[in-house]
Amino acid sequence: MSSLEDSSLYISVDELDYQSCIDVIEHTETIDEAKANIRIHHLKFDGNGRPMSKALAELLYQYIIDYCIASKNRPETLTNRQSAQLTKEARKLFRHPEISEDDPDKTGEAGETLLFFLTEAILRAPQIVAKMELKTNRRLESNGSDGIHMRWCEQDQLVDFYFGESKLYSSIDGAITSALKSINEFHDKEIYKHEFTMITKHFKYADENTKNAVIDLIKLGEPGPGARINHACLIGYNWKEYQNIHKIKQSDLSSQFRQMLLTESKNISKALNSRFGDFEKKHLSFEVFFLPFPSVQQFRDEFNAALD
Repeated sequence: MSSLEDSSLYISVDELDYQSCIDVIEHTETIDEAKANIRIHHLKFDGNGRPMSKALAELLYQYIIDYCIASKNRPETLTNRQSAQLTKEARKLFRHPEISEDDPDKTGEAGETLLFFLTEAILRAPQIVAKMELKTNRRLESNGSDGIHMRWCEQDQLVDFYFGESKLYSSIDGAITSALKSINEFHDKEIYKHEFTMITKHFKYADENTKNAVIDLIKLGEPGPGARINHACLIGYNWKEYQNIHKIKQSDLSSQFRQMLLTESKNISKALNSRFGDFEKKHLSFEVFFLPFPSVQQFRDEFNAALD
């Protein structure tokens, strides 16, 4: 097995952690207008019938070292003291905005961290550049994509690169529209060339063999025959059905909510197909994670509270 085929060994997110807070809906919806997989997820409910938004935020906090700091820049096994120090360093990389009712947090950091978590847990595609630690000013957003991941595709015998795009919006249409606009600009302005350069300069791991194998896939800022560009997109949005869950018996809550979301899957696929209809870059492939929230703003606030 080559070092590229063995890339799953670099995954840091435990699938059991993902399963503790999030579930997936098995649906039959497809996208005709693009090469895209729809992945519909939902927050699990605690014993009081509350969606586990806060628990998810706390869980993401536990992964900020893995998300923010390259493995090559930290010991393979951390002592308690080293872990405390690196957690402190990672926390400093987030913007920690001053939040009030009149001035809520509008940063994308909660969504970006969640997308990292989902891409590793579900796609089994490890992050290969820790973009957070490359920021020169923590108050600025990272340029380019919201994450860079890769995995070996056994079926097609090539490496899939995943460039992340995270959108947490009040409406699903707004999130989809904004995501595709950003991806269009990502290619129109050839930002992906800079991202490929980042991979060659800032590969997250110390393994030189794997790094060189990855570099060989990239030809002058373009993917070669052994590489494919994909976009992993998180579409988080407010879903009004959460307002009615208090009327459902606890024993029926999970099954009824899942049935409502399964019914909603038709509207989700319709919305995505509609936006992809005018999308010109049909050569690209997409993995689209849909995750409805009671309130995306509340989730941002809970993530910032976990950081603080």
